[in-house]
Amino acid sequence: MKGIFAVERGKLGILDIPIPEPGPYEVLLKSVACSICNSTDTKLLHGQFFSGTFPVLLGHESVGRVVKLGEKVRTYKPGDLVLRGALTDAHVPLPGGRSCWGGFAEYNLAVDVWARDNLDYAAFAHPQQIVPDWIDPLQAAALITLKENLSVISNMDVKGKSLVIIGTGPVAQSMTLFARLLGASFIAVAGRQERWHDRFIQLGADAYFTGQNYPPAVQEILRDGGFDRAAEAVGDRNALKHAIALVGNKGKVGLYGVAPENEPYLQSDLEQPVVFSPKVAEAEVHTQILEMIRDGKINLSDWISHTLPWQDYQLGFEMVWRKEANKVVLVY
Repeated sequence: MKGIFAVERGKLGILDIPIPEPGPYEVLLKSVACSICNSTDTKLLHGQFFSGTFPVLLGHESVGRVVKLGEKVRTYKPGDLVLRGALTDAHVPLPGGRSCWGGFAEYNLAVDVWARDNLDYAAFAHPQQIVPDWIDPLQAAALITLKENLSVISNMDVKGKSLVIIGTGPVAQSMTLFARLLGASFIAVAGRQERWHDRFIQLGADAYFTGQNYPPAVQEILRDGGFDRAAEAVGDRNALKHAIALVGNKGKVGLYGVAPENEPYLQSDLEQPVVFSPKVAEAEVHTQILEMIRDGKINLSDWISHTLPWQDYQLGFEMVWRKEANKVVLVY
């Protein structure tokens, strides 16, 4: 089968690897779609996240259908649509080959952690959950980013509190929507370009600003000691510094972004008492987000800007890098 790899630092390519054979507690998934993570996949490509040898099989926002069951599988059945199909380094038998996390392959695996004896599925960061058949399979890829950020915002305790979100990408956008749905009292978004203003206001933000061009309502919050919460959704040391300044001594900064290895967060900032890493537990919000979709609070198509055949992977990545696309889904 074929997979989309970072074949060397900064270069994408297609390589062949064997179709994996599922173990007793595993299922084989035939890929349906996998979206490009604007941040993580780019950092992996350039050796700035989980650095190591090349080639690296990319992709973690995948969705696939069950086509083969291991003998001890109980949770999945043939035809089920499953999130986060993945492969390990052992499935990439190439010199220097690795998997991070292998969603951009024609086939991958899911583990039935619920069937494992004496193993708590919560020990897995992202159990590979089933998508109901009333959700469009291609749109299902958007669920991964949305679930991550619903979990983050839920665990930042924003209800009734003022919140500032640093960033303008899909992460910041979904955080804004969920903060509004979860009852934040005031939501501001700090970005670099004014062109994002209308998008964030539509998502529920009360204010959008660039640099230190603070609107009156934001100025008032800062005079009162700062925001109750800040979310660093960029992965940038300057964004973290800005978030710390905006909460003052009053609030807390939830650190969600992933800084590149060549310019990591400053240790002195990470050690600030206001900085913490909120829990990310997709499994805990799976039912909640499906209910939000059923109730019309979330339209999955709003979270996908482009769908392309997977063979057009280079175009998809370039659209992300040129900021011509908000979220690209590659279709198998």
